[in-house]
Amino acid sequence: MLKRAFSISKSIPITISDKAWIKMNDVLKHNNYVAFLFSAKSGGCNGFNYKLETIDKTQFDDLYNAKILPTLINNDNCNLIIDPSSEMLLFGTSIDYIKEDYTKNIFESKFIFTPKKELVTTCGCGVSFTPKSLV
Repeated sequence: MLKRAFSISKSIPITISDKAWIKMNDVLKHNNYVAFLFSAKSGGCNGFNYKLETIDKTQFDDLYNAKILPTLINNDNCNLIIDPSSEMLLFGTSIDYIKEDYTKNIFESKFIFTPKKELVTTCGCGVSFTPKSLV
């Protein structure tokens, strides 16, 4: 379910895999957090880094008392908020979760961020990106 108070698009700005929803739900269920905040922060080897962090009830309420309301995506009582100041940079990004599997040379469990190639360039680290010029 998508709750949109402010957005650059009429469609859902990002996609989240079932595996990522399951992991996020598990994290929220076992901790004192109510949602995830997805944002882009300056830095990294390519200009911006993806940031996915947990937030508590106070932080959640603060976001919804701001002048510009964020996009909220919900799946089975698991909430993900897209930071309004980052939404344009994150548009088209997919979030997935992979589990450690030595037989497939996957040596750590982690969230994976895959941008829409028409909109950004990335480097090999998988967490850094630069928006492409669309002109």
